[in-house]
Amino acid sequence: MNPSTRPDSGRRAEIVMRLQVLMTESRHVATAFSTQHGLSSSDLDALLYVMHQQDAGSPATPGGIAEALDLTSGAATGIIDRLAKAGHVVRTRDEQDRRIVRVHFAEPARDVARGFFAPLGRLTDDVMASYSPDELDAVTRFLGEMGDAMREHGRGGAAAG
Repeated sequence: MNPSTRPDSGRRAEIVMRLQVLMTESRHVATAFSTQHGLSSSDLDALLYVMHQQDAGSPATPGGIAEALDLTSGAATGIIDRLAKAGHVVRTRDEQDRRIVRVHFAEPARDVARGFFAPLGRLTDDVMASYSPDELDAVTRFLGEMGDAMREHGRGGAAAG
């Protein structure tokens, strides 16, 4: 990034503070949902990963879950076992390669998630309605890049100091 395009320290501080508030409030929502449905934070992270992969047309695999959540294969299997037992996910064999196990979001779990998160979806729609398509493109890009930066930092990719 060109130093002349860096945000001033006041704007940077405000953006960081607002991101921290958003993360904290998001964690509260996730905790409420997890508590209500007997899920650990790792269970919820895995469930969200499975849902996102399925929605993208590429159902999750146990190995993909382990990699995405930075878990051992045994830990990922334990989470999948708990989620399957609770009826949140189902395992299937890949149609082309029966050795590959796919993990799918179970429809009853999707209904539960819809019921809990639908009000948040409506609030999100209300907030987004006040932004132009160009502004939403910028927000989308920013959030994507911040997610990548957080992932890199969380996995030790950012230099300390």
